[in-house]
Amino acid sequence: MAAQVPQNLTADFIKSNLLTLAQTSFYGLTLPLPSAVRDRAIRNALTVNGSTSDLHMVELLCTDAALPGSSLAVHDVTEDYHGVSEKMAFRRIYDQSMNLTFYVDRNYDVIELFETWIDYISGNDDRGMSKNRHRNFRMRYPDSYRSEIYLTKFEKDQHSFESQANGNRRELLNYSFIGAFPQSITSMPVSYNTPDILKCNVSFSFIRYVVERAMGSLQGATAAKSSTMRTSPPVTELNLSRDVTDQIAKDNAQYGNTFPAGSFGISPTQNKKANKVLRDDFLPYIK
Repeated sequence: MAAQVPQNLTADFIKSNLLTLAQTSFYGLTLPLPSAVRDRAIRNALTVNGSTSDLHMVELLCTDAALPGSSLAVHDVTEDYHGVSEKMAFRRIYDQSMNLTFYVDRNYDVIELFETWIDYISGNDDRGMSKNRHRNFRMRYPDSYRSEIYLTKFEKDQHSFESQANGNRRELLNYSFIGAFPQSITSMPVSYNTPDILKCNVSFSFIRYVVERAMGSLQGATAAKSSTMRTSPPVTELNLSRDVTDQIAKDNAQYGNTFPAGSFGISPTQNKKANKVLRDDFLPYIK
């Protein structure tokens, strides 16, 4: 495609394209709790908007968030062409954390919610025992405290008359944060100076994010904000005794023997016995 020739743009054309830009103040947070964390929150008598089973107010108090980003890890290629240095991508790197800032309500439910979540992760079943200087702990398994968090970006005309007349089909972005959990709660300074709204900043760690652009409205998301505390799917008990050799056999059938003969001083005969060595010597320790 050749470069475009400069065009004479009219004022109406510029207004119709430059005055419909996305704004930063329209977004929605969906914060499902892992079922175990939900149960702990109920035991701690966590009240949100007067009920122990409503997270809508906490999500609404999210005053600051950030759409995630990613980058590509590259390596330099300098010998393919004379005098030319190229970069080639070999891995996608996602942001390692997502920071959310919440207004703290009068009942301190926002602080209590995330303290309860982190208490569960660190195995703190009894806060009274934590006052003991010699208290020990045992961390939870990751699948029991991770959850999928959703951040939806929309615009102020999402439910306007024009959008409803067109079948209520406006584009929005939905970010899914896979395997997220609160990694840290930033300290919250208090002082006798000019009063300000207390804010709680929570940093979430996640595996990766998935962004999807959809045509529609937020009616489904709004309807989900009911009096029922949303939870992640329950974690099934891990089956540590599964037969790993079945997977090894499938890999060998699909990819064949890709181990070069003689590599690292290993003969083809030794390579053929790899499965038996794995089955006899290694598997008994993981079953």
